[in-house]
Amino acid sequence: MCNRSKNTKEIHCRSWLKLLLSALVPLLIGVFTIITTIQQQKLSTLERKHDKQESLLLRQQSEHQADNLHKENIYATYLDDVSNLLILDKEKSLMQIFAKTLASLRQLDSERKKHLFMFLYDSKLINSPATRTNSSLLELKDADFNGIRFRGTTGASCSFKYLYLYNVYLSNASFINCYIDRSNFSFSTMYKTTFSEARLLRTSFKFAILDQSGFNQATFFQMIFIGASLVGCNFTNTIFSRHEHGVSYLINVNLTGVVISDQQLTRSILNNSVLPNGTWGPIDTNNLIVNGDAERNVFTPTNTDLTDWYPSTSGIIAFVAHKEDFPKEFGKYYFRVKSSYTLIRAVSMSQIISFENFTLLISSGKAHYQFSASILCMGNQYVDIELIFVDLNGLKYKPIYRKTRVTGEMKQITQADNMHVEIRSFQLKIGFVRTSANTSTNATDDETYCMADNIQFFIKKKQ
Repeated sequence: MCNRSKNTKEIHCRSWLKLLLSALVPLLIGVFTIITTIQQQKLSTLERKHDKQESLLLRQQSEHQADNLHKENIYATYLDDVSNLLILDKEKSLMQIFAKTLASLRQLDSERKKHLFMFLYDSKLINSPATRTNSSLLELKDADFNGIRFRGTTGASCSFKYLYLYNVYLSNASFINCYIDRSNFSFSTMYKTTFSEARLLRTSFKFAILDQSGFNQATFFQMIFIGASLVGCNFTNTIFSRHEHGVSYLINVNLTGVVISDQQLTRSILNNSVLPNGTWGPIDTNNLIVNGDAERNVFTPTNTDLTDWYPSTSGIIAFVAHKEDFPKEFGKYYFRVKSSYTLIRAVSMSQIISFENFTLLISSGKAHYQFSASILCMGNQYVDIELIFVDLNGLKYKPIYRKTRVTGEMKQITQADNMHVEIRSFQLKIGFVRTSANTSTNATDDETYCMADNIQFFIKKKQ
């Protein structure tokens, strides 16, 4: 009875085992099939991705080759065209060369820009010895030379003389270990341009934007940075000439954040500038009127050659000697109308003063001007003074007038005010006006004339 029950259990166990084994085989086959399918899908995805990458790489290489060939054709065509123009009348071809140069530079890479630059230099289109006139130079305003790089080595020197790059784009460029003499980079945009180890002589960067440029270990002789922006520049170990005729001009410059030593600053002419710490340096408070005291280049008494002044009518206004008993503070001479001039019509002398050495101070809103002139009028004549300020676009502000009275004694006429941030120049006009015709022609008779002397104009920093 017990044996029969045991056998029955074994039979049931074997039956279930057979059933399990018979089900396991297709299950394993199914799992294998699924895994194989997944692996094949992954492999196919990888192959497709690889194919796409290869296709993209081939397309990029093809596009690069096509772009390279296009740029090479542009450069080759430019060389041919400009070479042919140079065979003709060079000066008459400059406008065509200018147009072709700007159009080509916009499409070239930095290496070909460098070759084009050297072609222009070797063709003497952008280098101007003193014996040549500017009419034979190629004006390259707005030309894109960004990224060109030069480096002088033992085997290949880097030297430029009389280079003329006025108002061009020259950012992220380099002139490492180059010799640059008597060159002009004025008004150019030169962000992050490197002049490391360069020798820079008698070269102008007037009003150039040189922010974050590097001059470390360079050598300076008679460099001009008037009006330049030098924010964040590096002058580490730069040698500033100690020769009295080799000093550099740091006038009207922004030196904020500049790496420069006190010794380097003392070897420069430093005026009207913002120092590295953000404060203002010394302000030039000299008289901006040239020959305002009538003492310069007076060859003879009653000389009418008004040096540095522009008369409305020549030969009428003259330098005249003060009488011996006149106060010595007024010097030897003064301005007046010659006594032989008998007409009622007014005559004037004028002078135009540029504020290019003060633009940083003026644009900061911290500039204040002071004008004065010593005037003595007698009889039937008076003096009209006109001050005309001009903005950066050449537009004139409303004139400021001052009129003298007949007093019989020397009076100082003054005018002072803050300067608008856009003022860039100034015209002063001194007019001698007669109210009635004069009948006297006695050159020593001052009773019907005005005299002008000690004419001054100063710019100061507001407190």
